[in-house]
Amino acid sequence: MKMPVLEKALTYAREHHEMFLSQLQDWLRIPSISTLPEHRGDLLRAAKFVEEKLREIGFSDVEVDTSRSHPTVYTERLGLEAPTLLLYGHFDVQPVDPLEAWTRPPFEPVIEGDNLYARGASDDKGQAFAIIAALESYLKTSVELPVNLKVLLDGEEEVGSKSLHAFLREHAEKLSADAILIADQDMLDPKVPVIMYGVRGSLSAEIEVTGPAHDLHSGIFGGAVDNPLNVLVRLLAQLQDGETRKVLIPGFYDKVETLSHEERALLGQAPVTDAVGLHFTGAPALGGEQGYKLYERISTRPTFEVHGIVGGFTGQGKKSVIPAKATAKISTRLVPNQDPNEIAERIEAYIKEIAPPTVRVNVRITGRARPVKVDHTSRPVQLAAQAYEKGFGYKPVYMRGGGSLPIVREMIDVLSVPRDNVSRNKIPVVMIGFGLPDDRTHAPNEKFHLPNFYNGIETIIHYLDLFGGA
Repeated sequence: MKMPVLEKALTYAREHHEMFLSQLQDWLRIPSISTLPEHRGDLLRAAKFVEEKLREIGFSDVEVDTSRSHPTVYTERLGLEAPTLLLYGHFDVQPVDPLEAWTRPPFEPVIEGDNLYARGASDDKGQAFAIIAALESYLKTSVELPVNLKVLLDGEEEVGSKSLHAFLREHAEKLSADAILIADQDMLDPKVPVIMYGVRGSLSAEIEVTGPAHDLHSGIFGGAVDNPLNVLVRLLAQLQDGETRKVLIPGFYDKVETLSHEERALLGQAPVTDAVGLHFTGAPALGGEQGYKLYERISTRPTFEVHGIVGGFTGQGKKSVIPAKATAKISTRLVPNQDPNEIAERIEAYIKEIAPPTVRVNVRITGRARPVKVDHTSRPVQLAAQAYEKGFGYKPVYMRGGGSLPIVREMIDVLSVPRDNVSRNKIPVVMIGFGLPDDRTHAPNEKFHLPNFYNGIETIIHYLDLFGGA
């Protein structure tokens, strides 16, 4: 009796764990850091690596777009009487600073127990390679995949995907699909998979306060001019209430949605407790906006954060100066219906309103991302729940993410627009992942839990089978 196509693919995947792991390690050795210009060559090497891999497993036409600052990889296999799925992942990684905090070399992958340590192991090369391994498992055992497939791999996600935004607009028709699958998320633990049906938006800015024309002696001029650092700290203190943690910018909450009872119950199924929060943060106590549970504060409520303050003298010893300038880096996380452009205008207007006439204040917007919320009841999302259960043996919980994925909203907007006089519904986006909260993504000693890697491969195999049958 012939083995069914699905079983052939699963068997191939299980028999080739060592090969997949070895190839992933080779990819991880390439320091494809997208934010540092000196690594542009490494980004291209990482793109060429995956191009060769895709060709080797059966994709005959693989494009590496190098027309912009960062490379983009695209390929497809079409022609079936089946739905079309667009798969997205990224191969660029974060810088490794501080290097001295790494206990293992960041680009020399090390296996310890069930964990693979390297920069990019979890975010996102390991998860993207799980997709590639799933495709290989089908194509090495069957003539075709069960779906029409488009694969889009990004070399700029960690710095905003500007090159990919342009690529999407130029190739919108070519990239059209019935659904998008993204594997770039965390599970709660190896037994609690997560389907992410929303992510917060963000607005990043720098607040610069300038006073005297140059640094001044604090003994001679103290009391005569306003210290820009003092003013900056006072301004920042007026942006958030110290007790309730409410953001004080006028109109900031005007468009924030109120959760329905049904959605609150759905989100409440995830075991996100205060004890869990304390475990993963190491903080002496949890904070955040009063009146909301932890799962709401980290996903469905907007936030305000100060990330850094620069000004004056910060070296060893003493230097009594009134600095000429002080700067703070801030950001807000935004939830559905909040427009980052509108919030930017409100922040700038409020800061200039409360700033004293003794200084000059400049607000520079450094980044924007719009929030996303998708229909978790859509057929493609529900198929992901079934695939998770088959791949990991556990049903997933549904969550909304606290971070931001600008490319998700861009994909929805660009790939859902009407074309050829045919209106389109919003393209369904399925956000899953195989990382863990303690994977230290963006931090020293990043890791990937290998059982999740192998179960993730099987989850993708099952998803392709289910999606093709849908």
